[in-house]
Amino acid sequence: MSVAPPVAADELVGRASVLAALGDMIETLERGGPGLAGVTGPLGIGRSAVLNRVATLARARGLAAGLARCSPVESDIPYAAVTQLLAGLRPPTRMLELTTACMRDGRIAASVPRLCDEFLALAAERPLLLAVDDLQWADPWSLRWFTAMTRRTHHSSILLVGSSHGPLAGHLGEDHLLDNAGFPTARELPLTPLSAAESRQLLENLSGRETEESVAVAATDATAGRPAVLRAVADHFIARNLPLDAAGIPRLTSVAEAAWPERAERAVRGLPADALALLRVLAAVGDDFEFEISAALAGLRAAGADSALGTLLAAGLAVDPDTPRPASPRLAADVLAAMDSTEREALYLRAAELGRKAGAKAVAVADLLAAAPVSGLPWAGKALGEASAYRLRQGRTSSAATDLRRALREPMNDADRARVLTRLAAIEVVNAPQASDGRLRQVLVRYASPDSWPSVLRAADLLLGRGDAETARRVLSELYQASAGSVDAAGLSPLSALGWLAQEEVGTRPEIPVAPLPAPAARPADPAQAGVLAWQLATLAEDRERVRELATAALDAHTDVPLMCRIAASRALLCAVDVEPGLRGLDTVVADARRQHARAITARALLHRGGAAIRRNRPEDGLRDLATALRELPLDSWHPSLAAKFVAMDIMGKIRCGQLEQARQAADRPLPDVADQGIGWAYLLYARAELRLVTGDPERALVYLEECGRLLRVRRWKNPMLLPWRTTAAVAHRTLGATDRAARLVAEEHAVLERWGTGDAVERMCGRTMDKLAELGVDLALNTHRRPEKPESSALDALPEPERDVARLALHGRLNREIAGRLDIATRTVELRLSKVYRKLGIKGRAELVARFAPDDREA
Repeated sequence: MSVAPPVAADELVGRASVLAALGDMIETLERGGPGLAGVTGPLGIGRSAVLNRVATLARARGLAAGLARCSPVESDIPYAAVTQLLAGLRPPTRMLELTTACMRDGRIAASVPRLCDEFLALAAERPLLLAVDDLQWADPWSLRWFTAMTRRTHHSSILLVGSSHGPLAGHLGEDHLLDNAGFPTARELPLTPLSAAESRQLLENLSGRETEESVAVAATDATAGRPAVLRAVADHFIARNLPLDAAGIPRLTSVAEAAWPERAERAVRGLPADALALLRVLAAVGDDFEFEISAALAGLRAAGADSALGTLLAAGLAVDPDTPRPASPRLAADVLAAMDSTEREALYLRAAELGRKAGAKAVAVADLLAAAPVSGLPWAGKALGEASAYRLRQGRTSSAATDLRRALREPMNDADRARVLTRLAAIEVVNAPQASDGRLRQVLVRYASPDSWPSVLRAADLLLGRGDAETARRVLSELYQASAGSVDAAGLSPLSALGWLAQEEVGTRPEIPVAPLPAPAARPADPAQAGVLAWQLATLAEDRERVRELATAALDAHTDVPLMCRIAASRALLCAVDVEPGLRGLDTVVADARRQHARAITARALLHRGGAAIRRNRPEDGLRDLATALRELPLDSWHPSLAAKFVAMDIMGKIRCGQLEQARQAADRPLPDVADQGIGWAYLLYARAELRLVTGDPERALVYLEECGRLLRVRRWKNPMLLPWRTTAAVAHRTLGATDRAARLVAEEHAVLERWGTGDAVERMCGRTMDKLAELGVDLALNTHRRPEKPESSALDALPEPERDVARLALHGRLNREIAGRLDIATRTVELRLSKVYRKLGIKGRAELVARFAPDDREA
């Protein structure tokens, strides 16, 4: 009948079968038969608890029992384990006699037979159990003794029980098989991890409380089913009187992660040299390398590598024999931290070199280089750059930036360094915009050469895209002059186009004079220059058909055109009321900028797209684009001049959505002092003017609008499609009763629009704003007294009545849309009748009509 020791309430859960097998062997021992058992399993699996239970059971049944525990710190002490066994079985006087006798033997190993005889003599008195825990750490002399005992106890009443990480045979030699005829009751008894149900039972036994199934599952996962670690978890919660419930799972996981490495550290100290070398390599490279590469890095040949890996797997220090790696990241970190820093860095560098030669993944090589000192190797910088590109595609921008910063510490040629600096600047613009600008300037000033020219153009594009037009204008002009003799015309052409764009935003009075860039050709062959020329003509409101032609050419060749030039071409089309092609251009820029990880330009393109939606009376779409722009680049990372334009679009969008309080909050948002130095300030002034109009303060609105107009005139931006400040100012003047001034502003606006060819496009935009003003309760009627009008000329009186009616309303400052409403006709009809009036009167447009025929004062 099987004799199984009773299972205590607080331990040895899940070990019934192993304890039953050992109980059978104790029963055989009681009858005088020998036995040999190996209790095996990884760290924390409970081997020590099983051996302690077996020794306790043997003593309880009247048998002699000795228990020794091996330790790495005693692995150099001769017969440390044997001494522990004898100390529990013989009196001190006998221990002294044995020590004296062994010293007379001359050689330490010669004492093995004498010590074996001592234990055989003990077994002759009564059956004897000898248990040695953690044989993998036994000193060599105790291990020889244990092996000798297995050969000499075949017919004695001795049960030998040893525990170790791996199979017992690995410590006894290849010719010692546990199933040999000399030991009919020999057993190999592996201990397996606890299941979730067994973990639950153990936790309940230890805590005295019911444990939820989800907690048991989490505990099993966190501890890998190791009873010793589960006990550490339970002790932590019991000591602090904390409930082991679902809310405590994060703490449970943390405690388990900390408890296991403490046990692993002891195991690592006792590893054989080959196994330790392999573990260090695996800790450094993980499963990124093929095992053969890791073994070679550890200096191991095939047989030695397999043996070392077997040791690690058996100890639970490594997992997965197919792609071995340390059992946990914490263990890997502890193993590496225990190494001398010089030795550790040398390991990383050797691993990087070997991994590169063996074709390891670029990110794996980069991770190793990042942990190594500067290598000085010619390939290191390029490898780190390749890894950064991969990480960017995965959306891991922080890791990509780390790779690039590390790459800059390695030797590289100018072209590679310019590429790395530009890519890093594009990433850093989110959290370190000033550092980003500095890196871009570094590329433009120090690394401008024919070989690095693609990166130079990209750096110029990114610098201008950030919004610092003054710095871009100065740097690009100086770069153009310095490179004119070494870079061909095809390379210089897009650089000059970016320089023109910078000049456009700075205006005609830059802070620091620089050598001028060559003027755009009338018919530029380069698509970048075509896009910029289209924008220049659009701001001047000149030659609309030409603008369309140039902008279309730039966008059709978008893959070869800097992003900022394509944005300019798209905006030119929007000014020409070619809305769909213009929006498609911006959509393409957004997609390409994201692909290039150009976050600042992505945000800028979204800002323009959102502004276009707002002007087309689709404010909800516009505000969505603005929110997306902020996700690309937080407002604190925008250049102040560009941030001002963002705030302007935000105010205008909220006004059109009826969100006046939110618009006020946006208008009060603090901006840096230098925010008023760019063209974005004009947009912000215009938006604040709209807000003043809708909140009943037309006087202040006019102050903003006049300054807005001044800033635009300084830059010679004449096109009302950019900002219809005159039309909006006319509304404010009419609200205040100054109808003559309103009429003149409207006439000026119409004169430009008629030359530009967009007709009533501005009126449509402003009309939507006026509608919103009316919806918000703003009284747009002029509360002025009717005054006598001076007689109109006979030429005006001679017009047919339909044309005369239209002309008179135009003279009173009415917009085409308002005239159409007054006369109950189509807006297009108003345009046609005005054209006839101009032709019959021999004038060029509304401005001349007002100048010749306007009364001194007019009714609304």
